[in-house]
Amino acid sequence: MARPQRSENKPATSKASGKNRGAPTAVGAWGERETGILKVAEDLFARNGYENTSMAAVAAAAGLSEGTLYNYFRNKTDLVIRASLAALERSVEAAEQAVKDARSLREGLERLIALHLSAVIEDDEKYRIWLREVRGVKSFRRSAGRDALARFANQFPALLDRFGHKEKPGALTLAMMRDMVFGGSEHIGFTAMIQKRADAIDVDATAKVLADVYLRGFGLE
Repeated sequence: MARPQRSENKPATSKASGKNRGAPTAVGAWGERETGILKVAEDLFARNGYENTSMAAVAAAAGLSEGTLYNYFRNKTDLVIRASLAALERSVEAAEQAVKDARSLREGLERLIALHLSAVIEDDEKYRIWLREVRGVKSFRRSAGRDALARFANQFPALLDRFGHKEKPGALTLAMMRDMVFGGSEHIGFTAMIQKRADAIDVDATAKVLADVYLRGFGLE
């Protein structure tokens, strides 16, 4: 008796197809993939921490091979720096919006301080890497990171200008006031981070206290 022949219409199965079942689709269209990877990486860093997130984990979550990931980022430090820069750009946009939306100088200043303080304490691992790998190198003065930080900090002079406060002869310059405002909030956040008490900081309450001190100290109210 002749052996029955396999149906040509039967769907073929393979180890490869089984292996790929359920794998995430690669993030981003061609030309936009880097942005998708950064979003995935930021989420993983926030949930698991920088040290506990490998390049392999980022690649898997992004639906890519680890080798492909290295086509976009040299190493994990490069990835976290660029993720931090993307987050900083969002902070710049939020600061610009805070200035536009402010109904008073005090309200705008409280919002700017809160944004800056949050950026320092909410992800201490990325902040430490940022200090070491970006701000601590000679090329920082010509970097995209410095440009973004300058645009963020210069929202304070923009806020003063919006409410009619100009620089006065013999008084603190706008640049000095700006540096005191953001230098103070950064110092508070960094000290709390080093002392492992950042979780205890009430960002909004701290921003209100600092804004009050600066407004009275600068003679702006």
